[in-house]
Amino acid sequence: MAKVTVYQWAKYDIRDDASQKSRRWATREAIEWAGGYPIEDTATEIDESALGGEVDGMTSRNFDPHATKGFPNQVRG
Repeated sequence: MAKVTVYQWAKYDIRDDASQKSRRWATREAIEWAGGYPIEDTATEIDESALGGEVDGMTSRNFDPHATKGFPNQVRG
């Protein structure tokens, strides 16, 4: 499966007079389309198949690219 780089991102919310971080991760192109800005230090490579959200180039809400799938096979000490 192809890999893509996604970012956490934010957008200025006029109602709150503050930037609000999105609950989705997205590609740079999708972020620019939505009028937001990427949080650069969050760049993470994921499988392209994770971009199955309702908006092209974005993940579903509350997506965690660092979550492990299945039962962990190592114990951190």
